[in-house]
Amino acid sequence: MNENVLVYDESSINESVGPKKNHFDIIDIQIESQQSANFTDSEDSDDSFINEETLPQKEQAIRKIEFALADINDQIERNEKTLILRTSYEKSHFSIRYSSHRKKKLDRDLHCLHQVYDLLENDKKSTKRELFYEHKAIYEAQRNLDSSIRSICELLNESRSNLNVLACGRGILRGAITFLVEDVGVIDARVQDVLITDSLLFSDQVSEAEFVLVVEKDTTFQKLIDEKFQIMFPRGILVTSKGYPDISTRNVLKMLSEKRKFPIYGLFDADPHGIEIYLTYKYGAAKETAEGRGAFVSSIQWIGLFPTDFKRFFIDPSQCLPLLRSDFVKIENMIPRSIQLGECLVTRELDWMIQNAFKLELESINMCGPEYMGKYLIAPRVRSWKEPMFERKPYEQMMEQSLNTISPDSQNLKFSIRRDEAAEIFKDCYIDSDTERLIDDVIDNDSD
Repeated sequence: MNENVLVYDESSINESVGPKKNHFDIIDIQIESQQSANFTDSEDSDDSFINEETLPQKEQAIRKIEFALADINDQIERNEKTLILRTSYEKSHFSIRYSSHRKKKLDRDLHCLHQVYDLLENDKKSTKRELFYEHKAIYEAQRNLDSSIRSICELLNESRSNLNVLACGRGILRGAITFLVEDVGVIDARVQDVLITDSLLFSDQVSEAEFVLVVEKDTTFQKLIDEKFQIMFPRGILVTSKGYPDISTRNVLKMLSEKRKFPIYGLFDADPHGIEIYLTYKYGAAKETAEGRGAFVSSIQWIGLFPTDFKRFFIDPSQCLPLLRSDFVKIENMIPRSIQLGECLVTRELDWMIQNAFKLELESINMCGPEYMGKYLIAPRVRSWKEPMFERKPYEQMMEQSLNTISPDSQNLKFSIRRDEAAEIFKDCYIDSDTERLIDDVIDNDSD
């Protein structure tokens, strides 16, 4: 086993010592004798074909499962005190160890492995919930099945979607798109909130949308809907994962970005957690597991809320929340990652947040006035990305100039642009019912 092998050791520190007997009840796993014979522990056995690059991905996963089930069955028959679930004798990048105290965990993992095998063998798809109810008495709780799926994804080195296991996500979507889902029918996001599930990945879409806006929280999502987001942006799609992004939401956004070529914009809290959520959407989790491999949207563009937006909008200082010790720790951990990823804007905003020792939530924009977020935050920044480069300044350059207006005395939370000056800038903003006129007017005034 090479030096990069990752071992997930679930054995107990103090194993019970008893008479020499089988510490595990033989679990009801149906393995053909021929399969067992094919995967014996002899010197002549060769399991290199399991990782053969020429094999289709599905076939590789099936071969790995067959080996794992046959091998674990042999270990049980030999009355091994500690059982090892693995996909190869030599090449397993990940293995799971079970002591006699982990019989339930072993039982759940093996049943889950069989369910995944059936899905792949029969080319079927199933949700986590459906898998849970197939063996509810064994899994006992949904979280136990979720744990088994994560373990199996690591064991097989495959993402959950590649194993035909679908998740009922928590994200929702609303806007100018209609999904045609097999066995479900037409789902029109123009007239209803659509629950984001993996089934949308295999749908056909009908849409005239021009962009997708991802917001961090459900409260912001509902606020924008109440403030007529669909009238203001009739060719926009609004998405939220209600906090930390789940895998289903990230995969569906990735599909919309790659298949439909929609530009994706992100609106998050101006705090360490909001910025971390943005990085998760764009690059995946800092410690991504096999279950969520590839679930990120590299094209997503952060348009706010920036910590430095405190200087640009009518945000009352009472909306500034002091950074906690945990916030400082998170920021210090995120800065090296943002530098490594080349996220210069993120690095600068994190640095500004540390210097000023406060954070902002998206709700602080709502305190500025009705529909303020849509008119003065979303509209100009979405439009600035959509215009051809020869007709506008790059957004990064616009942000650079805006940052240069910040007073050095920002520790005292002084505005670089006074409220009366800001009011003068926006006094001629007339928002016509026509969306293009609305966006044009806001951009013209915002660029002053």
